[in-house]
Amino acid sequence: MIDDIRYLIVFAKIVEAGSISGGADALGLTTATASTHLSKLERNLGSALLYRNTRKLSLTHDGASLLETANAMLELYEKGFIEFKQRTISTTNKLHISLPAVFQNSVFTHHLAAFIKEYPDVFLNISYSDTRKDIIAESIDVAFRIGDLPDSSLKARHLFVLPRKVVASKQLLRNYKPVNHPDDLAKMPWIGLTMRQNSREFRHTNGEVAIIKYTPTVYVDNVEAAYALAKQQVGLVAPPVYLSKEDIQREEMQEVLPDWSLEPLKVYAIWPSNISTSSIAYTLINKIYHAFEHHILD
Repeated sequence: MIDDIRYLIVFAKIVEAGSISGGADALGLTTATASTHLSKLERNLGSALLYRNTRKLSLTHDGASLLETANAMLELYEKGFIEFKQRTISTTNKLHISLPAVFQNSVFTHHLAAFIKEYPDVFLNISYSDTRKDIIAESIDVAFRIGDLPDSSLKARHLFVLPRKVVASKQLLRNYKPVNHPDDLAKMPWIGLTMRQNSREFRHTNGEVAIIKYTPTVYVDNVEAAYALAKQQVGLVAPPVYLSKEDIQREEMQEVLPDWSLEPLKVYAIWPSNISTSSIAYTLINKIYHAFEHHILD
């Protein structure tokens, strides 16, 4: 059925051009391909549509009867194609992106702002959320994701890593025995993230590895909200380093087990596989990638 529609369009264009070669050129086909399409249409219909020799084409009775339908198909194709290209031109500089809310007060937003200033004609729709969105269902052009990615048909590029530290308020830690090993943290109050597992893998400077599991006393779906609660002595958290750095320097928060570290989280850009490499979406991805010289956000 779909092939017949293609053959009808070729037939109409050949008649319009007055030759097989002219119709082929107009459609960007070779003369041999256009001729083959015409022959297949005639074979499928069981009728001759054109009488042809080396110099001239003429419609048969059946060809004249079919031409109105073929022309309607050709007009629909050309009109739809032109309208689509016009819409594409008008939306070329529109971009819908999604990124973790925790990035809003980081240097990532600085780099994003630099992109916006460099491309003032781009209309950006930005979704800040720590909950992962379905980029296909929500028509998102580029999403920036923290952590491991599930297998999918989406394309991805690793951008940088996000170091983390387990921290707590000094007031909270005073209520518990001194913490000397990750195992001591399992029974302490934690603030959980709905999008993360309730476990942590620690690595000591001497190479020892310890994995703990814990049961949070409260869950939130936002990293900054979790950290804000931690500052109010609610529990332990493991935010990005940049989020707690100044509070640790002011001695309002304290790093727990500084000789033990957590594996930094990887940050990726992901996008639908059919986005053009010449699109503004690709430009944004490359700008962000090169903005992080050492590929670390700390």
